[in-house]
Amino acid sequence: MIAMPYSILLVDDESAVREGIRSRTPWERYNFSVVGEARNGIEALELVEDLHPDVVITDIRMPYLDGMDLIKEIRLAHPATTLVILSGYDEFTYAQQAMHYDVSEYVLKPVSVDDLCRLLERLGNRLDQEIKRTQDQERLKEVYQQALPLIREKFLLSLLTTTQATSDQTLITKAREYGLDLDKDEFMVALIESDHLQNDPLQTLAMFEVVDEVCKKEEGSLVFQFENQIAIIFSANSHSQAHYDSVFKKQTYRKAEQVQAYLEKYNFPVVLGIGNQVHRPSAISQSYRQALKALNYSSCYPEQSLLFISDLESDPPDEQPGVLQELQANIVLSVKMGNEQQVSEAVSNLFGEALASLSLTQIQELVLSLAVSLQDLAHGYGHTIFTLSENEGRNLFAELASLTTLGKARRWFTHVCLEVRQKIAGQRERGKFLSLVALRSTEPYHTSWHHRNY
Repeated sequence: MIAMPYSILLVDDESAVREGIRSRTPWERYNFSVVGEARNGIEALELVEDLHPDVVITDIRMPYLDGMDLIKEIRLAHPATTLVILSGYDEFTYAQQAMHYDVSEYVLKPVSVDDLCRLLERLGNRLDQEIKRTQDQERLKEVYQQALPLIREKFLLSLLTTTQATSDQTLITKAREYGLDLDKDEFMVALIESDHLQNDPLQTLAMFEVVDEVCKKEEGSLVFQFENQIAIIFSANSHSQAHYDSVFKKQTYRKAEQVQAYLEKYNFPVVLGIGNQVHRPSAISQSYRQALKALNYSSCYPEQSLLFISDLESDPPDEQPGVLQELQANIVLSVKMGNEQQVSEAVSNLFGEALASLSLTQIQELVLSLAVSLQDLAHGYGHTIFTLSENEGRNLFAELASLTTLGKARRWFTHVCLEVRQKIAGQRERGKFLSLVALRSTEPYHTSWHHRNY
């Protein structure tokens, strides 16, 4: 594809000079075309407005409006125009002024054809680079716009999980860059968790669309997906009204109830955990951690689908280490000797109200400790929890990292326990069968026992 030639306007008060330059210069060879000529600065300004040339080559000394004044006017009205001074006055002051107004070239008369050819070659290369740079910037803007949803979501996730101190003004400024408004003083975080399988992204997407549609009906809600949960940051501005805390809390509770009602309408069984209200963008992570705690209580109150940490939070129980050890030992024993129901009950007994106030790290540490105990048990039967099912070479630590609530931990650990129990039960049955075969093989040597039984 041949590029369109760059357009040039010639400005000189001597017609013979203009004619000589125009007729002797091989413009097409360097991808240029002369689109107009002017005898003075006033005519030149009119032609610049009409023709919008890429390049203006002008003399300095002209009537009515000289070259330097022309350059000033062009630079103000058309800053992208390339300017070239072609003058017979070799004076340093002109060169200084030319530099001030970003003139690309300062060429002295008389000028030869070779001089003009070299000038056009330099100008062509410079204009090509400018166009390339502009196109690259447009491409980068397009790429940025395409990536903006992911950048915005990453920023929202950082609001929930960051442990680094960041000023509220910095967060407000960053949010504004991403098209978000955090210049407020009322915030509450809600987390939505479903019982559906973690490997079902379509289910999560369908849920997200329902929640997003409900929250779009009113301003002040940011909805995004976080791991296998949907997070909502409710926000508002109190405008320094002292009573607004209770107003915002009631409004948020009403919105949460609407979200829960719509999800039930579309047959999505979910639990919503809602943290306390906070008053600074930098404290949103605190409300998030409280929402996680609220979800932990879903194991204790399975009939409740809306859990507000303000209704649930209390001092953690003074749990004796011996009690927890006994509950863990019961799990290992049920896996080794019990049936599926007994395994599920033993896990539920541990992952109940006693652990609801634990932090995320404490829950994951507990599950890791239990996983080690299960691994020891499985190893005694020639197995490992890393190769229990079709997930050969499973990344146990990655799975542990995804257990962000007590409910997730209970469901994941129940599944692992049942897998171990199935392997062990099969191993025991084979062991019994082999023992019976061995016993039968000795029967001819115990004739009295043989005759008595047959």
